[in-house]
Amino acid sequence: MSTDVASMKRINLESVSGSRQLTQRILRSRNFQLLVVMVVIAVAGILANHGLATYRVLANVLIAAMVSAFVAMGELLVLITKGIDLSVAPILGLSAVIVGFPAQNHGMSMLPGVLIGAAVGAALGVGNGLLVAVAKMPPIIATLATFSIYSGLQFVVTNGQQVNQIPDAYTRWGVVTNRFLGLPPLFWAGIVVMAIVIFVLRKTAFGRNLYAVGGDLEESVRLGIPTRRLIFFAYVLSGMFAGLAGIVYLMRTGSADAVTGVQTNENLNAIAACLVGGATLTGGRGTAGGAMLGSIFLSLALVVMGSAAHIPPVWQPAGVGVLIIISVLADVRARRREQL
Repeated sequence: MSTDVASMKRINLESVSGSRQLTQRILRSRNFQLLVVMVVIAVAGILANHGLATYRVLANVLIAAMVSAFVAMGELLVLITKGIDLSVAPILGLSAVIVGFPAQNHGMSMLPGVLIGAAVGAALGVGNGLLVAVAKMPPIIATLATFSIYSGLQFVVTNGQQVNQIPDAYTRWGVVTNRFLGLPPLFWAGIVVMAIVIFVLRKTAFGRNLYAVGGDLEESVRLGIPTRRLIFFAYVLSGMFAGLAGIVYLMRTGSADAVTGVQTNENLNAIAACLVGGATLTGGRGTAGGAMLGSIFLSLALVVMGSAAHIPPVWQPAGVGVLIIISVLADVRARRREQL
């Protein structure tokens, strides 16, 4: 009898200990901390401007975040490999105008538009992959060069014209009054894409090898991991997601021109979203959930900056830069704490 009682006590203690460890792990997780900060920012914004406490504002925050979120899903894959892709902004813009003009002038339906946008992005991503994985150029130099090339192509394609009359099949996805399960359909589309990326990173050899390559490239080579192929496809997928983001941009705004994507610094926004969500510039870290939360966080922060803090739009990119600095410093501090 005493043995049974002792066993029950031991089981209870182990259960309590396990629950405490789980609670501590959740409280220390980057995503939970980010959610807390988002709640604080939202409450502070509402206290400063009661007009922010509406569904319309929430819908606008989520819809605006999806443009950065789609770009961030691809940027995350590159960051995990210890790379960076600065060309995603003009890739987004090129996809938007290449799909936008046929949609405007010939009524091209949405499914072909989505497929063409993804194909355009992937094709441009091939250029980045060849430069980084095959020619072995430093990622920041390679994608800075293609940023300029793709931006020039965007001007050539538009030829001084603008997309401004997109069919309703596109724009209804970005209308704040359109709801599915209580939230904008575009948000749910982003959640589906995030779930796919989570599955790829957690459950496939491709995803696990990406982390291995970013964590230790030389060790990955010794283990026989096809590092060049992985890095190449990371940039192809980054381009594909940026191309899809171009379609999301059309859904949200109904327009596109020669500076779409570049003017709004979508490359920096995506990088910032990934870093805020827990990815690092040193590779080997980052989650799709963190990138999604980072995108929503940035969208919320920009809304609060403009509507509550009354910061002029020209200064809002500076706020994004400050968030990047804070995220990098927080990551450095966290790594030092892990080493102690």
